[in-house]
Amino acid sequence: MSKNEHLHKAKKKKNDEFYTRIEDIDKELSHYTEQLKDKWVYSPCDDYRWSNFPKYFTEHFTDLGLKHYTCTNYDIGEGAFRYDYDGENTTITRLEGDGNFRSDECTEIMKQSDIVITNPPFSLFRDFIKWLNY
Repeated sequence: MSKNEHLHKAKKKKNDEFYTRIEDIDKELSHYTEQLKDKWVYSPCDDYRWSNFPKYFTEHFTDLGLKHYTCTNYDIGEGAFRYDYDGENTTITRLEGDGNFRSDECTEIMKQSDIVITNPPFSLFRDFIKWLNY
């Protein structure tokens, strides 16, 4: 099955569980190291417990010269959390809401951050782009 066939089937089933491989994140972000320097990066659709975006940004925090990294996740039954990393300290806080990127809570984080980098839910892509242009 080709990648496009897989995506088309997932779209029909509303399956948003696509995880970006860490090597793909590394390959893509290698083009943007200067743009990331001294920036606060926010990943609003990434659970710190298993997503590769938090793994990548915490492991490469110093190399990228980041100022701060935050990610939040949507509650799928195990809680919604905010994960913050400043290069030395990690803080994990339970979100008040369900972690939906469109929530006031996540929108406020997005407004404070400099750059949003994530793999948004496939079925909500248009909503996600609208949210970014808030």
